[in-house]
Amino acid sequence: MSEKVRLGIAGCGPRGMQMARIAKLLPDCCELTAMSDPAEKPLSKAKAVFPEIKLFNTTEELLDSGLIDAIITEIPPEIHTEYVVKALERGIHVLGEIPCVNSIEEGETLWRIANKSKAMYMCASNPNYRAKTPFILKLRDMGLLGRIIYIETEYVHGNGEPVKRDSWRNAYESCRYCTHSLGPVLALTGEEFTAVSCMSTYDRMGNGRAHNVMSALLHTKESLVVRFLTAFGVPAHGPLHTTRIFAEKANVLLYNEKAQVWFKELNSFSAENEFLEIPLTPERSSRPLGLPILDEEIFKAATYGHNGSDNLMLRDFAEAILNGKPSPIGIRQGLAMTLPGIFAAESAREGGALKEIKYPWSV
Repeated sequence: MSEKVRLGIAGCGPRGMQMARIAKLLPDCCELTAMSDPAEKPLSKAKAVFPEIKLFNTTEELLDSGLIDAIITEIPPEIHTEYVVKALERGIHVLGEIPCVNSIEEGETLWRIANKSKAMYMCASNPNYRAKTPFILKLRDMGLLGRIIYIETEYVHGNGEPVKRDSWRNAYESCRYCTHSLGPVLALTGEEFTAVSCMSTYDRMGNGRAHNVMSALLHTKESLVVRFLTAFGVPAHGPLHTTRIFAEKANVLLYNEKAQVWFKELNSFSAENEFLEIPLTPERSSRPLGLPILDEEIFKAATYGHNGSDNLMLRDFAEAILNGKPSPIGIRQGLAMTLPGIFAAESAREGGALKEIKYPWSV
């Protein structure tokens, strides 16, 4: 392999084009060489923006081109696993979009193939790279949280208005899109979920979304309870990504790119035992200075890609390949943040029935 990862992208839609631009921002470790899309319009747009790369009409052509060492799969969920498997079987490294599988059976297949392949699979959970995730991991590692008791986490997308006829979100069971919420939670706690109960509002608003809101309760073997909510079809104002952590020593509220922290005991981090508010983006001049819980590496400035998380994720992926390191977010982590949403959807179809969450490694 060369000193750069030759990168291909399946899918020339908005997300594929975004990742292509980010690859161009990392010339020291990535070389964008090819893209594919079955539709002519996005393919023509990619040709106009990246005239130097090779373009293909099918993902198979891209995989068989000999032009790529690794692929990013920016394709619909229902065909996603099929092409991740084909890439791994060809020895091509994969940065696989989330959710990483679309069914329990696909989870079993991907687990088997990823462990068998000599190529590396990485789950593309960019929320694990957003500033708030390393921030809460640092609080944990410094012993400022203590035992975590209960967590609430929400992902709200859309404004509740009538939706585009061809939007994939229309019929999608939004609880399946749980990785944005559960990826950081799993990184923080290390506790895989064992059971779930979920309920749906269905299309209570009558706006064309099959599920306006879905809300689930998750449980772990050690009795941690996590409530997660996903909403694709309600009017919303304010933060769209929120997490609230109730811990032995502190309460933490994460919303978009801010954090509020309250410590149970008076200490050097909490003046007068009030909430400490911390902006988590590089441009915020009001961030408190001189606190050991802050690390400027967490707040790296970036122009593209979910406040810089896509940049950091893609670099991590490429450097792991080049240096022969383990996957930064491997197949077990990917399935552990994906499968609970699939079992949650089963629960919602049965009116909130409690479902045991089963994983390929526990069968």
